[in-house]
Amino acid sequence: MDTTTRNLFERYQPLLEAAWMLGRETLRRSGIDSDMLPERAQFGFEPRQDPFTGEPTLNGRWAPADGQRRAQLVINADGSLMLECDLICPHPGFEGRWAEQISIWGRSASALKAEVSLLEQLGD
Repeated sequence: MDTTTRNLFERYQPLLEAAWMLGRETLRRSGIDSDMLPERAQFGFEPRQDPFTGEPTLNGRWAPADGQRRAQLVINADGSLMLECDLICPHPGFEGRWAEQISIWGRSASALKAEVSLLEQLGD
């Protein structure tokens, strides 16, 4: 990890930890295996330049070898976080529905929001 990425990662460590805790708890409450959200160590992180301010943003990506699921994360220069992870599995709490993804967003570690997006199950 280069110096800029490491500095951004350390700066946003509390926000990242809170996002993963909330994501795993949201999945557990939904009846979905919390391991569907990959560990942070499985993400590749890099800095990018915010197109508006020119300041660095922290960006993370995860994609397994089979390519069936993926996740992405951005922490913008203003400190706002957006994490999306594909789930693509039947939702245990809603018959005939699939859990498409989990989204986690917010600016403060104590006030993050999360939701599991649903899709109608396709017919035969």
